[in-house]
Amino acid sequence: MSTNEMQVQRHAPIREQVASILRNAIVEMRLLPGQLLVERQLCEMTSASRPSVREALRQLEAEGLVESQNGRGTYVSVASPELARQVYAVRAELEGLAAELFTQNADDEERTRFSAAVDELDVAVQTFSGAEQSMEILRRKNDVYEILFAGAHNPILQQLVETLQRRVNQLRALTLAQPGRPESSLHEIRDLRDAIDARDAALARARATSHVTRAGEIVLAVLDDAPAPTTH
Repeated sequence: MSTNEMQVQRHAPIREQVASILRNAIVEMRLLPGQLLVERQLCEMTSASRPSVREALRQLEAEGLVESQNGRGTYVSVASPELARQVYAVRAELEGLAAELFTQNADDEERTRFSAAVDELDVAVQTFSGAEQSMEILRRKNDVYEILFAGAHNPILQQLVETLQRRVNQLRALTLAQPGRPESSLHEIRDLRDAIDARDAALARARATSHVTRAGEIVLAVLDDAPAPTTH
């Protein structure tokens, strides 16, 4: 993690910047599940004060990304299989609905942007490798989903997605680290784009739901095989 990535800028509230920096580090697995978050180290990395760091950690705890243990400190949350199952069940329904609504409601500009975002995802899969590939794919997939949910033109749906998205990103990073998953995920997203281009809303919904269901199966397999964290 570079110093530039972790240091706050002075043009926005420090608390919000620190929360954003730490959130991104957790989602991108630069701060690992179960890792102890030491305030002094976070202050040094972000050039922020202890009160700002504490406020940021409280915000992340409310989002479920970190957890405090009395007398033991604050740790990056470790997702349980049951939590992952719940998250992906909801995510599958929301993304399926979003794909259906996008197919029905998106204008030509939004469709063009969606297609271009899928092309950028393709480039990320073909160009990068290893941990760098996973993080670049995660960023590009976020672009794809941002356009998809905005183009659905349903503000309530978008609000629900934003609440869930941070936990989804943390879990999605696990799936993208699995051999062959970046390529199969790209194939599934291309199939979704084909359904949208054909203006087949029912097929788009089915393909989006299937994509998320498959990702959930992979996450559960990873979590079931993972050793119990020993840092707590």
